[in-house]
Amino acid sequence: MTDRSMLLLAIDAGATKTVLRIATPSGDVLAESRGGPANIATSVEQAAKSMEGALRSAIQTAGLTEDMLHNGEVKWIAAAGAAGAEVGGRPEKLKALFPYLTIFDVRTDAYTSCLGAHGGADGAIVAIGTGSVGYAICGDRNHRVGGWGFPQSDEGGGARIGLAAVRHMLAASDGRIRESDLSVAVRHYLQELGLDPMTWSVGASATDFAALAPVVLRTAKNGCGAAARLLESAGKDIAGLLDALLKKDGFSEMKVVFTGGLATELLPWCPQAVRDKGVLCQGTSLDGAMKVAMQRACLT
Repeated sequence: MTDRSMLLLAIDAGATKTVLRIATPSGDVLAESRGGPANIATSVEQAAKSMEGALRSAIQTAGLTEDMLHNGEVKWIAAAGAAGAEVGGRPEKLKALFPYLTIFDVRTDAYTSCLGAHGGADGAIVAIGTGSVGYAICGDRNHRVGGWGFPQSDEGGGARIGLAAVRHMLAASDGRIRESDLSVAVRHYLQELGLDPMTWSVGASATDFAALAPVVLRTAKNGCGAAARLLESAGKDIAGLLDALLKKDGFSEMKVVFTGGLATELLPWCPQAVRDKGVLCQGTSLDGAMKVAMQRACLT
């Protein structure tokens, strides 16, 4: 029987979902499970609840018992890539809610995504989803650009694209600019949901705005110049993010992986110089978290 006196726990704690993996120190996966949202900048307690739920589900799948979390029979070496971990004090608060973990290494999800994307090697990522962030690892040095939240940052991400589309629609509704296929499409999309296009955006979240990005992409593909200009602007924002990321000394020749739910759709709207830097992704944020856990286990 496989020795289970030490087990590894990797967690990808994202803004919309949690993915968790239990493995042996040699890397054999025993179970994977999913949980709810886990942005520790928003709520450490909610994040912990999502992780706990995913952990208990994975324990059951792996044929383990919950007693093994507390009775000292197993050394649990855990690592998490957590959304919001850059906010001061949040990782420490999260760790305090998991006293039964022997080691709990909490990093930003950008770090674990970068580590996973390059298979543990040095490299850079630009993640494009609801928001955007650039992150690079070079030896023991890390460099981050952007990803400071919506609306103050996250240029090139889906929420900023959606916000620009709403602004365009409102201006057209006012008669300040001409109507376009984009303004009509955005208005129709909101009306189909039973919403008032003129007031919906008051209090809307980043996720709400990002839901409009597919409308912009679809309208641009159908030949709308206004939608195309919004996406070209987003492409320039992504180019600026990458330029700032790679201009740091020692980072300029790094390979870049473009990740995130909108990366494939938005890359064609980026300058050719940006697209030329892209390489294939080798793994996920969960893979990166597992690499951190394995590194910590080797030092235990």
